[in-house]
Amino acid sequence: MKKIDSLRPDLPSHYRPRHFSALWRQPLAGWREKLREITEAGRGTGHPAVYFRADDVGAGGRAFNVLCGIFRQFQVPIAMAVVPAWLSSARIQQLFAMAPLGEELWGWHQHGWRHVNWQRAGKKSEFGEQRPFEKQWRDIWQGQLKMKDIFGEKALPVFTPPWNRLSAATVKILQELSFSAVSTTDPLPRNVKPAPSFKNIRVHLDLHTRKSSDPGEDYARLLAELAALIARKEPFGIMVHHQRMTLFAFEFLEELLRILQNDLNSRFLAFEQLLQEEG
Repeated sequence: MKKIDSLRPDLPSHYRPRHFSALWRQPLAGWREKLREITEAGRGTGHPAVYFRADDVGAGGRAFNVLCGIFRQFQVPIAMAVVPAWLSSARIQQLFAMAPLGEELWGWHQHGWRHVNWQRAGKKSEFGEQRPFEKQWRDIWQGQLKMKDIFGEKALPVFTPPWNRLSAATVKILQELSFSAVSTTDPLPRNVKPAPSFKNIRVHLDLHTRKSSDPGEDYARLLAELAALIARKEPFGIMVHHQRMTLFAFEFLEELLRILQNDLNSRFLAFEQLLQEEG
């Protein structure tokens, strides 16, 4: 297996993204050994089933190239949540140069329309309770058309709402437009009663938009979250944001994939498989 240095030829040693969590500022002492302890704790609990989702996809670039290189190296699928309005002809060419449409690893699906916050108060959301039904419908529809035009049959009927938030109206619209699933971090709103076949492909672990200012405490929390997920019998999802990944974040991701694949014999699921599974 190649080391991370060979997978990130475009990232210089001083590389840092504009925004990143305190956890990923620099490698923590003993981080690899502590991650390995999770491996030992996970042995004997069966073979974890895990899937990955990459948010805020809309252009190529150095960090996106490295992310694709890591998942290609391990041959692990990752669902690409694409912001349709961000895609120009040049950006489409960039994406396909790094993640060719013919490769089966990339689960292309819709990530809102413009990734704009329309909430006047409260937590950010592009498709929240304060957004009128008609405007939500228009944005989702034009995003769906653009996705189909660019990705063709490779565009999955899955909708990841920006900031992982949506309203009851959003779910109604998605079903009217023949989407089969959403992907969020939380259960659907209580007042939502979708069709039995409509799924929520939930993600359970957020790697890169973490808020804690204490790297040591946050890393311990991250490992505790990961240990609990590895012990699950049900599949679990991990969310990544390549624009927020430092060199340490890439190194951690590579080590995590190595452990899941080689030590825990995990089953890696694509969104397309999750759509086909019953229940």
